Amino acid sequence: ARDAWLRQGALLASACALMLAVGLVASTVSPAFVTLEVGREVGPGTYRIPFEDVDGERRALVFTVSYGAPQTTGVVDAQGEYAFFTATGTAITTYEGLRKDVARLTIHEQDTSGTSWAWFYDDVEAGDAFEWRKANDCWVRYMVDEVLADPSATLKSLSVEWMTYAFTGCSGAVPTSATGSMNWGALPDLGGTSLTVPIRHGPFQVLPDGWTGATDPGETYALPDEAPPYPGPAVYTEDLSVARGFPYWRDPVLPAGWTFRYARSGGYDVSYGYCAAYVAADGYPAVDVCGEALWVSGTYPVEASWYAQGGTGERRLGVHETRTIAGHPAVVVYSPQGQHHHRTGAVRVLVYHPATQSIYKIVGTDPSLRGSNAEGVIAIARSLFEE
Repeated sequence: ARDAWLRQGALLASACALMLAVGLVASTVSPAFVTLEVGREVGPGTYRIPFEDVDGERRALVFTVSYGAPQTTGVVDAQGEYAFFTATGTAITTYEGLRKDVARLTIHEQDTSGTSWAWFYDDVEAGDAFEWRKANDCWVRYMVDEVLADPSATLKSLSVEWMTYAFTGCSGAVPTSATGSMNWGALPDLGGTSLTVPIRHGPFQVLPDGWTGATDPGETYALPDEAPPYPGPAVYTEDLSVARGFPYWRDPVLPAGWTFRYARSGGYDVSYGYCAAYVAADGYPAVDVCGEALWVSGTYPVEASWYAQGGTGERRLGVHETRTIAGHPAVVVYSPQGQHHHRTGAVRVLVYHPATQSIYKIVGTDPSLRGSNAEGVIAIARSLFEE
């Protein structure tokens, strides 16, 4: 037993030394909720730790790999090279294309220094995220949809889709002299007082406090063909079996004793979808869950990183921050601990579901889901998309 303990200690020491050597940055998540997964042995007593488990979600430890500019010709045959492609196989040549049109990444396993990252790329799987970064105001985050067959012994190919980007620092053609980096891992959430440039996160746009510069024009979304002319007939029900027939319905997983109270659909306040109210064991309101078609002109919603009572004034009630929930872009509104903490403010989470172009909104009304308890509402939001 003593020998096993010593071997385990040596393994952990080796892993820590490796983390320092390659510049890995530890996650800010509490250590109590982090389980490190030891990777394959790559040499005598040398181990890689590319991934961790955070609250049941697989994430890579944050680190940066240096590369050159995207190969706008689409040819990748040397170290430090990579190219982004559209769904039809055309190489991306503009910053706008990097933000909106990327469907595939082909990347050389060696970075600009010749260091091989094959050990890491071999462990990448669907659901992993990475960020291509040129500057603080010019970057794009992508989600891996599928690991494709390797084009060659030194190249990796991934099916990807954009999740988040900063856009004010670059536009037009990507110059061949540009350099970039690939940041892999549990990338930090964005928003609140730390946000310095506008960002687009799925259909959401979050702006720094007091921002007066450029914004993203976004897209126009329309109601699906099966939706009735707006406003549709208003329906109210206290029968759960009827409510489950409403468009976009999803059942949440709730704390013990919380039950369905009523749901409504149609009318002016629910364009096409539903809103449901749930109560706690004492009968008081606990949480509201809505699912609706995304039906707006432009990016939804354009909102500042801070908000105040009535939209103005000195009494700050909370912050808007980005999240990725069940692989979908989301925004959370809550009041963090600190000078402007508002303990009774309702926590709100909005999640975009790309497959149906719908928005799910979860609002905590129970005292346990107010103020700074964003994780409680996020857990309910995540449960909507669990099989």
